[in-house]
Amino acid sequence: MSGKKRVLFLFEDSPASHLRFFEGMRMALGFSVTHPQMELLLLGKAVRAVHHFRPEEIGLPREMLEFFPLFVDLGIRVFAEARCLEEEGLEKMIPSFLIPLDASAIRKKIREADLVLPFSRPAGER
Repeated sequence: MSGKKRVLFLFEDSPASHLRFFEGMRMALGFSVTHPQMELLLLGKAVRAVHHFRPEEIGLPREMLEFFPLFVDLGIRVFAEARCLEEEGLEKMIPSFLIPLDASAIRKKIREADLVLPFSRPAGER
């Protein structure tokens, strides 16, 4: 797969719900080295990842806090579902690196990606 492919990492669950969120972020960081056009999309409860929290208090590695600054440094664009930001009360605390998208822009972003890598809990664990 060439570095010119548009790769979209899609997160749907709260970062506190499953270690898969952290592992997906680690994978996305590694992937960004070979795919500089890679993007991240936070849907549903995944928008909670932009809220300040203490990962160690909910059983996640402290390194969780380091991902977004690294993505910013690497020029990786991070998008979030605008409706969910609003539902979570985060619309006034949106970090400058985060780009809110409405439902139609989200569908377009997913359609335009050459590869979508979803990270959420397995269906049996929901």
